Amino acid sequence: MTTAVGVFIAMHGLVHAMYVGQALRWFELRDGMTWPQGARFLPAIPDTALRVSAAITVGVSSLALVAGGIGIAFGTAWGPTVTIVAAAVVSALHLVLWDGDLKTFPDQGLYGIVINVIIVVWIVATY
Repeated sequence: MTTAVGVFIAMHGLVHAMYVGQALRWFELRDGMTWPQGARFLPAIPDTALRVSAAITVGVSSLALVAGGIGIAFGTAWGPTVTIVAAAVVSALHLVLWDGDLKTFPDQGLYGIVINVIIVVWIVATY
């Protein structure tokens, strides 16, 4: 069971990493999606700086989530800690980069945040 959850967490981290491509305009996760442009909590940051910083921070956090999942799958002592920190950081980033529109929140990381909360609760209950 722990191995399967670790693999799921690693794959979940890869899904978060798709936002790197969205931020850098390599592709659109949804037609017309402009994330992270219009981030409600960072209105003063120019578009290019916002997109690059979002790509870097979300990318690093996503890789940490992948690493944490792999650590859990292999039963390492550091896996749960890395996963909790990565899940918290990437969730906070998605909240900060959200444009404030409830209709677009699901496309901008809401489901990922919910899954991150479930992952953290599972880790706390298990370890």
